[in-house]
Amino acid sequence: MATYQWYKQGYAVPYNAFGMVVLRKKLDVPAILVSDLAGYSPLADTNGHRVALATTGFAINDVLNIFKVPAGFHVIGGGVRISTAGTDHIDIGVQSTTETKAGKDVNYWLASAPISSTTTTEVALFDHADGNAFNAFYQDCYITDGSIDVVFLTSVEAALIADFWVVGAKVF
Repeated sequence: MATYQWYKQGYAVPYNAFGMVVLRKKLDVPAILVSDLAGYSPLADTNGHRVALATTGFAINDVLNIFKVPAGFHVIGGGVRISTAGTDHIDIGVQSTTETKAGKDVNYWLASAPISSTTTTEVALFDHADGNAFNAFYQDCYITDGSIDVVFLTSVEAALIADFWVVGAKVF
């Protein structure tokens, strides 16, 4: 199990005059693997040093900090759209025990979501607060700098292309 983040990604987020934020990230694993072969990986380890994936892609239980968010970031909604099928399943949640009011829960927003569909799909994210699935994260405020994490669960992942998004507000 390894933990990755985007190279040179910080905790600051762009927000408008009302504090609203839309975070978007395309995860294109085949493109990452090509970049790795060219000697230019877009990924870093937890110390911020550029690091390449194995030639087989993400391994079982690897973690990717898909978004790094600052203290005071309030999650309102989010989702993932699979445009090229991956191998199996992912979790979306919080890897650290100290970064949100929820504490550590690697599948806090999405548990064992299938990413192996051969068509473009939108994966319903689970509303942790009241148990309704409605394609959204639900109202959590980060009390320290933290991240929204993707965990690759059951297979090696080299094919996935997906768009992740989070809508939120910078409240303090």
